[in-house]
Amino acid sequence: MAKTKVLVLFGGAPTEYQKSLQSAADVLRTIPEEKYEVIPLGRNLKGRWLYFPGDYSEIADGTWDQNPDCSPTVLSPDAAHHGILILEDSGYTHKRIDVVFSLMPGRYGEDGAIQGLCELSRIPYVGNGILGSAISHNKAIAHILLNAADIRTPKWVSVSQRDLSRLERQCEKIELQIGYPVYVKPASGESAFGENAAQNRAELLTALKRAFTQDSTALVEQFVVGKELCVAVFGYDLPFASFVGEKVRRDDSTQDSVLVPADIEESTAAIVREIAIEAYRALECKGLALIDFHYAERGDILLDEVNTMPDLSAHAIYTTLMSDLGMRYAYLLDKLIEQAVEHSDQGF
Repeated sequence: MAKTKVLVLFGGAPTEYQKSLQSAADVLRTIPEEKYEVIPLGRNLKGRWLYFPGDYSEIADGTWDQNPDCSPTVLSPDAAHHGILILEDSGYTHKRIDVVFSLMPGRYGEDGAIQGLCELSRIPYVGNGILGSAISHNKAIAHILLNAADIRTPKWVSVSQRDLSRLERQCEKIELQIGYPVYVKPASGESAFGENAAQNRAELLTALKRAFTQDSTALVEQFVVGKELCVAVFGYDLPFASFVGEKVRRDDSTQDSVLVPADIEESTAAIVREIAIEAYRALECKGLALIDFHYAERGDILLDEVNTMPDLSAHAIYTTLMSDLGMRYAYLLDKLIEQAVEHSDQGF
């Protein structure tokens, strides 16, 4: 039986670039090679798309795009091609693709853009569709839809960059509706860039201006003291949730780790898992998502954000949560690809 050809996309947004490379290196090493033929295609920091035929260690250490065997390549939007075009001096080589596995978080990879290209190409792809990706990536839009579905979030206000001349007035509104301290972040920013806590108006003004360097809309939220919880969700028509994890911040690491199960009551964990599934459906998610919560000191369960392209490196939070549920890393990757192919008829 012919192997399924999987195009693994990596790189992309500068602020998420290293995370993407690490995920790609781990995924490429782990995808069951007896079942799949993998084709690595990266987008480097200059915005060039390159087919990469080298050793995966070069992806992990960031030198992959310096390999002399890299070739300029495009994912063709022409459905007749159903694959990539590897450009050469004499023309191009066409390689048919069965499924796309994108590991490009952030702008253009997580916001519906790459998903739209896959749909134009009529190639199945792992994970969330255009709509679910776009609305989840914009935290202000996501909060509106979550609140409409009776899913509680921290108190919040969105501020547009168009309000720069009226920021003092916006600050008054925030002070009245939320009060200090608050947490400010770009509505569609990447990772922790542009995020800041503010204890007073001067800090709030600075935090808003910093957030505007990443996005035209900033989200100002109530600062919640308590535990940070997370749930991994997997699936399409009948999604299921992992056990609840608790994020643990380590001083010696730039990444959070996760304690599974979280140190909370079983009844509370059941509620968190139920809300995670409700949010997944409310935001039109499919395939996978990592959903973050605040568990406030007074007992409130507040949804923080829905991440539709979580880190999929071997020891990331999503993969750890799914492994604890019994889906070991290689098995998880296999099932992500399988369900993408099985459910492709729902998107085209």
